[in-house]
Amino acid sequence: MQVAVCDDNEMCLLELQEQLASISMVEKVFPFSDLKHFLNSVGNGNFYDAVFMDIDWGHSSSGIDTAGKLMKLSPETKTIYVTGHGDRYSQNIFLHRANLSGFLTKPVDHELLKANLQKVADALPLSEQPTVVLRKGSNMVSVPCHEIYYVESKGRTIEMHTAAGVEVFYGKLESIISLLPTWFVQCHKSFIVNMRQIQRFHPAGILLKNGALVPASRSRIGKAKESYFAFIGEMF
Repeated sequence: MQVAVCDDNEMCLLELQEQLASISMVEKVFPFSDLKHFLNSVGNGNFYDAVFMDIDWGHSSSGIDTAGKLMKLSPETKTIYVTGHGDRYSQNIFLHRANLSGFLTKPVDHELLKANLQKVADALPLSEQPTVVLRKGSNMVSVPCHEIYYVESKGRTIEMHTAAGVEVFYGKLESIISLLPTWFVQCHKSFIVNMRQIQRFHPAGILLKNGALVPASRSRIGKAKESYFAFIGEMF
């Protein structure tokens, strides 16, 4: 299980990180002391099964606000709130949309921590990362959406460029985009890009984080930019 911890108190962050690392069902713990850095990580395609989110950050943004943004970016990720002020927030946490799985008070009890993780683990088959399933010959192939950089149409075939390489399928681009999450946008009659993988817009097209330069047509570049900046805006 991949787990993130968000807390602006370095001591609390380290303590919870160490507790989580000692639990066998946790494969890796990713600590964040800045909410923007956490949302950037999710926006860049990093997936976490659960995030332990401190609520009170002492400024305009809060863990509750961030959990709402997280749900838009990664609706499969479970949020477990952590706070030293249980009485202050216990009634508020249900008023905001989030994929809420638990609520812990500081100092975090180790047995309750394990129980919350077990709850997440038990739900994993129902909350896997988004995938697109396509026919390849006589087989059905499942591709994790977060691994896709872009999709290209070539005649009767579709080339799906992923972190693991290129998958080739028979089909039309129109049928593919309807299967993909909302963080994909069509930028050309023959290309769809993953907005999480965009590095910047380039005069010759869209530059992705893996170095690929994807063509963008005049008729679609405006809509692609609008979709991208709306997507980025959800993160902050």
